[in-house]
Amino acid sequence: MQEEIQQNLTPGTVRILDTVYTTNVTERYLNRRAWKSPNPDIVMSFIPGTVLRLLVEKGQRVKTGDTLAIFVAMKMHNALLAPHDGVVVEIFVGEGDKFPKGASLFEVKR
Repeated sequence: MQEEIQQNLTPGTVRILDTVYTTNVTERYLNRRAWKSPNPDIVMSFIPGTVLRLLVEKGQRVKTGDTLAIFVAMKMHNALLAPHDGVVVEIFVGEGDKFPKGASLFEVKR
């Protein structure tokens, strides 16, 4: 049997089936940043690093798993791969650029 759970009827309440429960809500919870669905066309960094070599150009067609760039992180070379087949629409970094975790690096449109 699948239970229906609804949160945020009002801050501090949760409804499970037909019962509404009151909970303690912290100020940190109320002031949290809302989650946004990530854009599947944007290739983001998973760790901070420095771009060693760009292997694609703007307008180039790529297939799933093609290497877009090589970057250095913690003295190791890592590859950034194309998430799906498409065209490289935008390159947000250049060779030698440093980037933080979560930075947008490429845009690959289907």
